[in-house]
Amino acid sequence: MKNGVLYFMFLILISCGQQKKSSENTVNPVEEINWIKEYIAATTKSPFPTKVVITQYTYKNQNVYLVNGCYNCADAVSYLYTSNKEQLCTFGGMIPNSNNCPDFFDEATDKKVIWKSF
Repeated sequence: MKNGVLYFMFLILISCGQQKKSSENTVNPVEEINWIKEYIAATTKSPFPTKVVITQYTYKNQNVYLVNGCYNCADAVSYLYTSNKEQLCTFGGMIPNSNNCPDFFDEATDKKVIWKSF
């Protein structure tokens, strides 16, 4: 009986450790999401450096990433992407009313800066 309980607990522990990690549950998106890694590599190699900030949020039950390619630039456009690089929204720019996710800043939670160039 004792061996059976130990065997059962062992199986539970093994199954917990084998859960496949999806891009929605990344621990470190800077290292685990390819398009973010590629964006950072391109930014750091650019001969024209700018202040870049990538911020992770939870929005509509998924992890999303706000990429601000020119932090504190008055006319810069920021883009909101899913983990799979599906563009959801744009913010800012010179065109009035270009915010096509007006509820984002009211609804988004769990704000976390995951990378910045400065």
